[in-house]
Amino acid sequence: MNIKKYFVFDTRDGKSEETNNKKILKTLYKGVKIPWIRIIVGAFLAVFNVLVLMTQYENYMAIYQGTLTSLKPLWSYLIALFIQYVLIFLYVFTDQALVELVISVSKKIWRKMMKMPVRDFETSEPGSMLSRITLDATYSARPFEAVMAFLQVVAAILSLSATVPYGAAFATPWLIVALIAALVLAYFTARTLSRSTMFSQNKKAEQTDHYNEVLGNIRFIKASNSEEKAIEKSYEYIEKRYTAGLYTAFYQGLLEFVNNYSNVTLVVCFLAAIAAIGSGVIKTIEPVNEVYAFIFAIGAVIIGFMEFPTFFSEAIGGTRKIVSIFRHEEEDVESGRDVSDAYGDIKMEDVSFAYADRNVIKNVNVTIPADKITAIVGINGSGKSTLIKLIDRLYPGKDGEITLGDVKASEASLSSWRKKFAVVSQKTALFSGTIRDNICYGIDEVSDEDIMKAVKIAGLGELVEEKGLDYEVGVAGTKLSGGEAQRVAIARALVKNPEYLILDEATANLDSKTEETVSNGIAELMKGRTVIIIAHDYATIEKADNVIVMRDGKVEDFGSREEMIRRNPYMKLMVEG
Repeated sequence: MNIKKYFVFDTRDGKSEETNNKKILKTLYKGVKIPWIRIIVGAFLAVFNVLVLMTQYENYMAIYQGTLTSLKPLWSYLIALFIQYVLIFLYVFTDQALVELVISVSKKIWRKMMKMPVRDFETSEPGSMLSRITLDATYSARPFEAVMAFLQVVAAILSLSATVPYGAAFATPWLIVALIAALVLAYFTARTLSRSTMFSQNKKAEQTDHYNEVLGNIRFIKASNSEEKAIEKSYEYIEKRYTAGLYTAFYQGLLEFVNNYSNVTLVVCFLAAIAAIGSGVIKTIEPVNEVYAFIFAIGAVIIGFMEFPTFFSEAIGGTRKIVSIFRHEEEDVESGRDVSDAYGDIKMEDVSFAYADRNVIKNVNVTIPADKITAIVGINGSGKSTLIKLIDRLYPGKDGEITLGDVKASEASLSSWRKKFAVVSQKTALFSGTIRDNICYGIDEVSDEDIMKAVKIAGLGELVEEKGLDYEVGVAGTKLSGGEAQRVAIARALVKNPEYLILDEATANLDSKTEETVSNGIAELMKGRTVIIIAHDYATIEKADNVIVMRDGKVEDFGSREEMIRRNPYMKLMVEG
């Protein structure tokens, strides 16, 4: 068995993580509502629980050695056991407090994630992000558990110090050596356990991401006869998870060794007793019984010391990834000028944008006229969708300037800017809840009259008449067909009543009959608005007033639809089909 490999970790996933443990905990709990009263009460109960039994040490020794002269010690010990039993139940209030703490941390994580820019989600694996809130948040309670364990150990030591049996002094040097060895072993285990926890988390997150990816594309995998390829790739992630499992198993074994260190202590004490008897320090064998009982009593103290560092190590190892989320900057959606009353052409001047080191939008200069329909076309990867995200300010514009009427985007608040836009895309965003909930999603107040008007225009009348507005659509709208989902999105945009409408392949992947119904709804939605359309086929843009042709992140050409058909090769290909 190659033991050495268990102490070598792949730390590439953790290069950017915090290394200051104090800073990690400070960042984790900042702004979190900690139920201090219940935790303190729980700590008191934990200490009192230890003290109750420790005050019964002499009675315990009398019962253990068979030297009872009356039933009083027995009754006293039984009452103490009952009190301890009750205290164990009362500790549930502390457990509930720690659950409340984990919930508060989970809310903090989720709020932070929702406030992060879109780009941060696109550069992180979804499984990794989800594990931060579903799994890793539970580690936030570990430091408090560690403090309680420490207080219990201190209480036990103080109690035992007054009950050290006569004749046990000969074992003291041996016990000191055993305790030092225990603490060294515990410290070593704690440090490696922290790294092992983070290593295991990374591999679990990678496997979850992979499974989500495969299952999300299962239809394509089946259609392309790629099951074996998917299986082979999945095996790689299973093997990585297996490696993480080996680490976990190894350290669990090490922890078991640590937790049973009291056996080593017993061996040390008995060796000390044998040596003392052999040298004549102890004249009779009887004191060994007393030492044995005493060592049994301090076994909990030794184990407490051994376990104490692991609480913090698991907390630190488990929360490094959480804290990394808090290093992300949040979007400030309120600062800046309110542009609710602004309207006019959308102008882009020298606008550039890059993903990491790859330039996607390069020095774009174009005007999208108000009250007109402007189509953006180009081959896949030409930058169409990124340009839209810059206009809607889902991506922060760092180079160049975007203006809406006479207002610069850099001076406008994100909240008021985004309220002016509505997006209907190929992939409809629906959520668990009712049809009504999804139509009104993101809109403060909507009357039933406005909802029903939007339902009628969007072509949802038949569905709503049959199912009702309170029909549950299922997770991500799985109970609706593709056409129904698109019509819900159209109704949502109608209710929002935006001044600027973005249609991103809104009728793609629909059958001809459904596309006709949806297109009628879109035609109604487009009336009286500035419309931006992204499309790959000419039928979708044949009503466009102007066309922007994108290629390699640049505006290749711009002009009226008729001009583009005459002079632009890509537009000619679109018309010819």
